[in-house]
Amino acid sequence: MVRDRLRHQRPDDERHLATIRPAEVVAVRGGYDKLDLVLGATGVPFLHVDPDQVGQLDWTVLQVLFVNCPGQLRDDALQRLGPWVRRGGYLVTTDWAVKHVIEPLFPGTIRHSGDRTPECVVRAEMRAPRTDPLLAGFLEQGREPLWWLEGASFPVEVLDERRVRVIARSPELDGDHDALVVTFDEGQGTVLHLVSHLYLQRSDVREAADATGAAEYLEQAVGMSPASARSAVDGANDLRASELRSAISSAQLMSNAIVSGRRKWRERGSRRDAELANDEDPGGRPA
Repeated sequence: MVRDRLRHQRPDDERHLATIRPAEVVAVRGGYDKLDLVLGATGVPFLHVDPDQVGQLDWTVLQVLFVNCPGQLRDDALQRLGPWVRRGGYLVTTDWAVKHVIEPLFPGTIRHSGDRTPECVVRAEMRAPRTDPLLAGFLEQGREPLWWLEGASFPVEVLDERRVRVIARSPELDGDHDALVVTFDEGQGTVLHLVSHLYLQRSDVREAADATGAAEYLEQAVGMSPASARSAVDGANDLRASELRSAISSAQLMSNAIVSGRRKWRERGSRRDAELANDEDPGGRPA
C-alpha cells in the first residue's frame, strides 16, 4: 500500500526505492525491535546482519543503516560508524541504542534521561510541519497520532536544542524528556532516533473505528473494492484497523527515511564529482 501510494503521489520517491541495491540499506539485528520486518514489508531490498558483522560492511556503498534496539555494537563497528555518518550516511536508531550508539559517537546531542517508561500508548504532537519529507504520508488527516512506548523504553534528553530537531513529542510524558522522534545533522550525514520501537507502532484502540476489521478500513479509508479488501487481508481475518494503520505508518516512516538518506548520499556524491571536476584544468589534467 505504501509503495502504491508513492507511485501515484510521489513517483520520484518510489523510483528511489525501486533502484536500491541490498548493500545500500542495512538493518542490524536487535534483541527487542524488528525493523527488518517493517523493511521487508516495504519491498525494499536490504542486508540483514548481526551486530558483530557491522564492522565488515562496505561503507563506501552503504547509504542508510538501521540499528535495532538495544544497539550493542563492537568497538570496530563504532569506529567506522561515526566517520561514515559525517561523510553523508543516514543512521536510524531505536530506543536503547541512544545509550549504546548515539551517546558515545555523538556526545552533546541527546542522551538517555536515566528513566524508563511504563508500557503505554501516548498522544503524539508533531513538531515538524506536515510538509516535512519525513512525515509525508505518515499522518492521517483528522486523526490523532499515537505512539506506543514499550515497557522500559529509554526517554531522551535533548542537550543541544539548536542542533537537535524534535519531530514528535508527547504531552503525556515528562516535559523535559517528552521527545519521541528526534533528528540532527552530523557533518554531511543525519541521525534519526526513535524512542521505543518502530515495529507494531500505533496499534492502540482508542476509537470505535480502530476496532473495525482491516478489510472494512481498506474499503472506507483507502477506497478498495470489497473484493480487493477481502483478498488483501486473506488469512488474517482478525486483523484490526488499528493494527493495519500501525503497519502502514511504520512502513511509511521507514520509506521516508530511506529516501531522505539516499537523496543526501547522492547529493554528497554530486558535490564530490563537482569538486573533482573543478580540480582539473580544461585539458583534463590535474591542476
